[in-house]
Amino acid sequence: MTSEWDYIKLATKLFFSKSPEVLVGTGEDDCAVVKLAKYNIVMTADSLHESTDFPPQMKEWEKGYMSIAVNLSDIAAMGANPKYFLYTVTLKENYPLDKFKEFCYGIKKLADMYNVLIIGGDTDRGNEMSISGFALGYGNRLLLRKNAKPGEKVFLTGELGKAQLTLEQVMNGVSREDSAYPEKLYTPTPRVEEGLKLSKFASACTDISDSLAISLHNISSASGVKIELKIPDLSYLEEFVSSEKALELFLYSGGDYELVYTCKDDELNGIEIGMVIEGSGVFLNNRAVPFKGYTH
Repeated sequence: MTSEWDYIKLATKLFFSKSPEVLVGTGEDDCAVVKLAKYNIVMTADSLHESTDFPPQMKEWEKGYMSIAVNLSDIAAMGANPKYFLYTVTLKENYPLDKFKEFCYGIKKLADMYNVLIIGGDTDRGNEMSISGFALGYGNRLLLRKNAKPGEKVFLTGELGKAQLTLEQVMNGVSREDSAYPEKLYTPTPRVEEGLKLSKFASACTDISDSLAISLHNISSASGVKIELKIPDLSYLEEFVSSEKALELFLYSGGDYELVYTCKDDELNGIEIGMVIEGSGVFLNNRAVPFKGYTH
């Protein structure tokens, strides 16, 4: 089966640019970066679809919120400051205007939190609701996946597995009010402020949208290093599932939109989860962690 990553690899090969103003190009990191005058312009785009990305019991404004959150998370992972947002939304036939107003409110709600300006977009009709967002920001010292170095430690900005745990609960008929962590599933907070702080001292960074395993493999591959993990306290998951299931959620689930970063001395009080050493791949207790997680 052809995966999302197969398409990304092909596009990266075809669209590779040698232009000097392109600092980070197709498929190289969470965002593309171009140098314009003295500014590092950071750009990203992401798409969401009703059938694959909107969990049961999701409210209309939360769909709008999520459409910008996924983009701001990419910019946060670069240690950059988000500034502008554009959206393209496909609506079903006869989609009510009051629902569209609620959807737009969700975009604006999160944009206002980070002083992001919504400067345009496009509206179309189709068989299912889908949203494509484009965000632009700027940064000075950018965080790139390729900058991890042996001797550094690996940290998280927050706990993982909560969104997937909650999704599995609501898919099994649990109401969102009774689910474990509904705020992590329906309205995750992009770590913009944390990313800006990390830009002052961290080396490598990426956001965790598809899984921790995938994110760490991306850092390992880009930096040419090995990452050895240790299991942090997972009691927040083990309250609901077995320890084996908790570890699976921690490693392989997506949707939390936390950041994973490497540095020698952490100034953010993050959750320490491992070490960067010489070699390649991602390991836990001397066993290889596979490249596995959420696929679109």
